[in-house]
Formats: sequence, structure tokens, C-alpha cells
Amino acid sequence: MAVPRSPEILPGRQQRFGSVASGASFESNETTRHRRLSRSNTVKTYHEPTRPNWQPGAEPGIDTDAERVSPHLEALRARCDILVADFGAEQLETVQVENNSLEEILTEKRPPHLPCRWISVNGLSWDVIKILGQHYGLHRLAIEDLIHTRTRTKCDWYSDHAFVVLTLQKLVRIHSHSDSEDCDCSDDDKAISYDDIDGSNDHYPERERVPFWKKPFKRSKRAQSSHDLPKYRDPEGLDKMGDMIRAHSSTRDGAPLQNIRTLHRYESMQNPEHTLFMEKHSALFEENLVVSVEQVAIFLLSDNTVISFFEHSGADIEEPILERLNSPATMLRRSADASLVLQAVIDAIVDLAIPVKEAYNKARKDLQIDVLTNPSMNTSKALHIFTEEIDMLQNLFKPIINLVNSLRDHKSTEPYPPEAMWDLESTPRKKKNEHRRPQPKRLYTQSPTSVVVSALAHVYLGDVLDHCITIIQSLEQMDASANNLSSLMFNTIGARTNTNMSIIALVTVFFAPLTFLCGYFGMNFQHFEGIRHSDAYFWYIAVPTTLVFMMLIGGGVGYRTVKTWAARFHLAKARRGRKQRQQQLRARQRQKAMMV
Repeated sequence: MAVPRSPEILPGRQQRFGSVASGASFESNETTRHRRLSRSNTVKTYHEPTRPNWQPGAEPGIDTDAERVSPHLEALRARCDILVADFGAEQLETVQVENNSLEEILTEKRPPHLPCRWISVNGLSWDVIKILGQHYGLHRLAIEDLIHTRTRTKCDWYSDHAFVVLTLQKLVRIHSHSDSEDCDCSDDDKAISYDDIDGSNDHYPERERVPFWKKPFKRSKRAQSSHDLPKYRDPEGLDKMGDMIRAHSSTRDGAPLQNIRTLHRYESMQNPEHTLFMEKHSALFEENLVVSVEQVAIFLLSDNTVISFFEHSGADIEEPILERLNSPATMLRRSADASLVLQAVIDAIVDLAIPVKEAYNKARKDLQIDVLTNPSMNTSKALHIFTEEIDMLQNLFKPIINLVNSLRDHKSTEPYPPEAMWDLESTPRKKKNEHRRPQPKRLYTQSPTSVVVSALAHVYLGDVLDHCITIIQSLEQMDASANNLSSLMFNTIGARTNTNMSIIALVTVFFAPLTFLCGYFGMNFQHFEGIRHSDAYFWYIAVPTTLVFMMLIGGGVGYRTVKTWAARFHLAKARRGRKQRQQQLRARQRQKAMMV
């Protein structure tokens, strides 16, 4: 270990550490050295638009008990639809509350016969997050990841709760002009148009206005440029665009409009031209479809409570789970297990990705037909965009496998008794109260947390894992198929080019002797006995020369062609003979069977 030198070890040099630290100059016996009056910045900060007020080295996490919060948290205001569901094996009680009435519901004591609680929050608002964080003591790091809507998929374990965050991908319908008359839309809900050049679209930065008499000249200028991306007028120089667009909440008719974040906007919104170009030429754009991506945060508490936060798709998850909770015969209702509710939420999120997979599979088949029938550079561009979107979906979906494995590895060390497991998964008996079982006591785990993932949830998380693997395998197969189609397309275009060049080469070879003779007889000599004959003399020489030349050139090609035809003829003859022998053998077998 190196020992720092003291000032006495350096003779002849006056040490002035205080002056050096403050930026002043110091003197030595040999030379005079000058310090800069100010120290250069060694840390270059970059303010990411999606993380306002972010500074390197700041205090991690967000404290919900703090009296003063950042302005961007105060600006996080939205009307939230909050579902509070308390249930047990005998009864289910649900209540819909809003931001102002949530605290009153939380202060009420939960009845003993309703051991499990599920709080589903549809929308992100700081007042709701603050109330739930203070009431349940949610960790400040989890609160920070909840507010930052681009957190990676993961599972964090704390002392009395677990934090799960993942992405939800679902297929929605774009609000086009044809939908304006069929849905209940307000005047502010304008249809999305990527070709609007008058700057009237509120969802995108305003484009430059062009008078109608200047449009032809504007087009000619655009045609001379190296790209056809739209131009935008950005007076503030921010080079950014809106994070959300208005679209229908699902693909069904009459679905309400809401703000969604598309796949390309979730990945990056720094370059508006790139984002709009990719959205316009997306594989699903012709079907008026788009993939909506949002973050879902779930808290699993040790007191058998689950808290889920959705940005705008809470209803898509709540409806199927509430339908199961309303039935006393379902395992989710009879178990009254919070970890099983967590499994149900994750399972519903994974199931929403299945229509996305099917839509992209249909688009892949359409691209395959285009490649096999009429490949072009437009098809190559569509394949590139398709492959990039598939890669983005895989990057969002593959971490869910690690998340499910993390939950399964956290199972309790003491599994459910066999009779309890059989009682949950069997059909309820007809006798009164025979299907009920006592609530399981809190089991101990090997990790330093009191959160329990029951053995029953561990079993059914395996089913979620199977769905994830199936979807990812389909996405990987589509990605590989798109790459094969790209290779096939370029091979087809290359084969066409070779065929065209072969035809041109044959024509060139055919006229090569004639060109030579024309050049020979067209030379201007003073004494040339050959030109004193008639024009028939030229053809007497040209026709035999051309025939001999073509025989010499085409002899090898003809020999290989005849050899190929002969091989095909013998192969077809052998196949016909084998087929006839098989038919004769079957006929003899049938005759023997009839005689017996």
C-alpha cells in the first residue's frame, strides 16, 4: 500500500495545499507554475427528457413522507379509477373510488373474513401514489421506479413487500378518418394523419405551411433531397415530440379513445422524423393497428395485499380477474392468496400479447407473398421495419421470463399440504361449507423478507412461463423467417439480373461476327478488291461465319442442356416405374385378401 508523502519529504518546494485547492498560484525554487482560476467540469451531465430534474449523484429514490417534493411530481396529476377488492372464500366486496376518497377507504379496517385485498389503480397521479406509499410504507426506490415509466422489467424484494415491474403490450386500433363517424368522439379527438402538411394535427409538431402555388416547386425540391421524411418547424430547438397519441383502447368497434404510447415512442422519442417514419411504414399500419406499450407496477405486501398501477389499461386486466373473483368456485377466490392474484395479473398481461403476435404473423405472411411474387426494394424496406419491430417486442417480452423465474424461485420452503392443494384445485362439493378451508398461516422463507409466494402460485406461474416461452419462440421464428425472406428476395433479384444479363450476352454474341465484318468492310482503303462485289458478297461471308461462331460458343451450353434433359427423363422414368410396381404390389395384396 502506497504511503502519501509528507511536505517535509519534498525539499526546496513550498507546499500550499490551500492555495492549490482554491485555484491560486504557488511558487517553487525552480520555476513558477500557474493554476487555472476555475476547475473544469469532470462530469458532463445530460438531462434526459423522460427523467426531469435528474442529476448524477442525487439521493436515490422518492420519499412519500417528504414535505416538499419536486415540481415534476406535483405536476403528475391525473384522474385515477381505483378498484379496491376485498375477498375471501365466502364473500367478495368491491368498491370503486377516486383520488379524493381513497384515503378514507384505507383507514377502514379490513374485515377478518376478507383476508385478501387487491387495489388496482388505473392512472398515475402523485396524490394517489403518496397516499398508498405512506399507508403501506412502500420503499422509496420502488416509488422512483414506479414514476419513471421506462423501468426495466424486474422484481425487487424488500423487508415487507415485493415490487414487480413489467411492460404491457396490447393491440389497439388507430383513430383514423373512417372511425370518426362511428365512435363517440369529441371535436378535439382528431384522426391521426401522417400525410397532413398543413400543420393542423395536434398530436405532432407543426409542419411548415406551403402555399398551393408553391407546392409543385416544393415537391421538386423534396425530390432532389436524399430522403422523404417530413420537415418540422421547431422554434424552441427542443427536437422532441409528443409522447402519447390518441387511439382506441382495443381493436373492437366502439372502443373508447385514450392516450397511448406506441412501440416506437416507448423505445425512443428523441428523433421525431425517425419515429413518424417508422410508425407510418409499420407492418400493421395498413390494417389501422398499432402496438400500445405501457408500464405496469405491482406491489405484493406481506399482509396479503396486492397493489397494481396501470397507466391506462387497468380495465383490460380487471375485467377477467373480477369475473373469476365473482365466482366462488374459482381457485383464485377460494385461495384468498395475494401471490395468486399477482400471478393472475401477470398472466393477463401475457395473454394480451397473443393478439400482437398473431397480427405480426399475418403481416409476415403478407410480406412472404410479396417476396415470392414481386420482390422489390419497397419490400426490402418493409422487411427491415418488420424485423426491427419484432426485435423491440422481444426486448420487451424476454425479461418477463426472468421475472417469472424470480418469483418461482422465491417460493415458500413449506409447501401446501396435499389435502389443501387438492381442495383448492377440485370442484366444490355440494354440501354446505365443505369447499372452504382454513386460511393458511404465514410461512417462512429463506430470504430476508416476509413476503410469501405460495406453492400454489408457484405451480401456476409455471403456466405463465409456458405462455411466455411460446410467444418468444413465435417471435424468434418470425424474426428468422423475415431474415430468410430478405435473403430470398435478394437472391431472386440477383437471379433476375443474371437472366437479363444472359439474354443481353446472347444478343451480343450473335451480333459480334456481323459487327466485325461490318467494321472490316467499312474501312476506307484505296485498293480493296472485296468491295467491288455486290452486297450479296457480304452475306456469303457473314452467314457461315456467324453459324460457325454460334456453334462454337453454344456447343458447351447445348451439351449441358441435353445432358440435363436426359438425366431428368431417366429420373422421371424410374419414378414412374417404381410407382407402377407399388400399384401392382397393392393389387396383388388385395387379391390375396379377397381370396382369404
